[in-house]
Amino acid sequence: MTTPRLTQVEPAVVHKMASVLKSQKPEVIQNHFGIGLNTWVKLREGKAIRHSVAERLMQRLQRDQLI
Repeated sequence: MTTPRLTQVEPAVVHKMASVLKSQKPEVIQNHFGIGLNTWVKLREGKAIRHSVAERLMQRLQRDQLI
């Protein structure tokens, strides 16, 4: 069994994401960024998230021109 690779998202990116949100509700976070509330909490706390989730998130942020 392999352990999942984890990736740290830059604090500046998380700050930019937070500035876009009008609410911290799970459905708002999911609609804006395609991530769940637990992942959002980890990001805000400066914790690493799964690498695959981080890749998808960064692609979405680039597509939406947030980074």
